[in-house]
Amino acid sequence: MKRRVLLAMSGALPALSSVSAVSTALGVAGPAFAAPASAGGWQPVEGQHYEKLATPLPSTGDGRIELVEFFWLGCGHCQAFDPVLEAWHAQRRDVVSLRRIHIAGRAQVVAHQRLFFALQSLGVQDQLRPVVFDLLLGQGKSLNTPQEQATALAGAGIDPKRLMEACQSFSVAAKCQQANQLQERADVNTVPTLMVGGRFKTSPSMAARGARLSEQESGRRALQVVDALLAGPLRA
Repeated sequence: MKRRVLLAMSGALPALSSVSAVSTALGVAGPAFAAPASAGGWQPVEGQHYEKLATPLPSTGDGRIELVEFFWLGCGHCQAFDPVLEAWHAQRRDVVSLRRIHIAGRAQVVAHQRLFFALQSLGVQDQLRPVVFDLLLGQGKSLNTPQEQATALAGAGIDPKRLMEACQSFSVAAKCQQANQLQERADVNTVPTLMVGGRFKTSPSMAARGARLSEQESGRRALQVVDALLAGPLRA
């Protein structure tokens, strides 16, 4: 599958402008969304700034709307997008769950996928995801084998033996297989890509269609699309 890295962004995002009663059609516990006002009254258009999945996919059943980010630890734009997405989610945590899915592809990407889910199984991926981004993109480490990964992360407090065992475990292999199936079913071939509520997907380049936007503006607009979907189509 062809992998084309998309633009990401940095900078602050607008907070939600208001909170209303939850849509009974969604069956989501807690508040729903009103989309933040956008400059010039811009509104996303289906088929241009976001797409509707041909077949809705299951989402987590914890009472919140699920946002899935498809990404790669070796992608510089994913690295730039990561803290901005975190800040956005911090303002919406009560009503939006965030799940990261590491894509698969060539052998190197598969190795990084296995590392991501190994760190997740050890309960440290949130803390060490930025460290791995830096190892790959800042320090130029390849991290192509469990041995390389364990050695590189030993300085971050990870027991090398535990990490190597996790990387080669059945449970991590199963998580990778599930991630690959979701990637295929969502027809994701670019990163970063966002899937909203199992029904829609968008990305910085998609959200910027029809406009001449900077990298920062394109990324910000992708999350404006997500807010608009949370406030509108996902409540229909």
